[in-house]
Amino acid sequence: MDEMTRLVHQRLVLLHARASRCLEEIRASGLSAHLMSVDGNPFPEPDGWARSPYPMPVIDVKGKGSIGFDPAGAFFVFAVPTAEAQTASIDALLDCFENAALLGAVSLNNYRSGSNRAVQSVAAAARDGEQVLLVIVRFDLETEGLLGLFEQAALIMAGRLPTPLTPPELRRLDT
Repeated sequence: MDEMTRLVHQRLVLLHARASRCLEEIRASGLSAHLMSVDGNPFPEPDGWARSPYPMPVIDVKGKGSIGFDPAGAFFVFAVPTAEAQTASIDALLDCFENAALLGAVSLNNYRSGSNRAVQSVAAAARDGEQVLLVIVRFDLETEGLLGLFEQAALIMAGRLPTPLTPPELRRLDT
């Protein structure tokens, strides 16, 4: 086996092991979740997932969102119907996490540009005909405490963060 093949194999084993540990933590916390192997980018479309040449582990956390793992790291995905987007929640999440994006589910256009707030971004996506927006937060694969970060992000997206944390506090958690 050549060195490149060995390194790719090691990375894939690592991300699957990380996904399995994260799934165990999620289930131990009492949340309902299941692990899927998803062909495609970590971006859900209205009728499924966009395809790529290789499968990757994605944990669907019932009623909250998804946690995925790819060779570049870990990510959270929250699919939001454009017509129902809570712009204050989207802004709060995008403000709290540095590696966050607001994408069109079909075009994968990033509607978060410059100083645009969510209300402008959602309006632009609606004009483009995007039915669903994807709020995505990315992390290094080695980031500890993914479940806690995911739960905080899910609460923010639901508009229910009981004790609002300031962006620096959340940023410290995701380093």
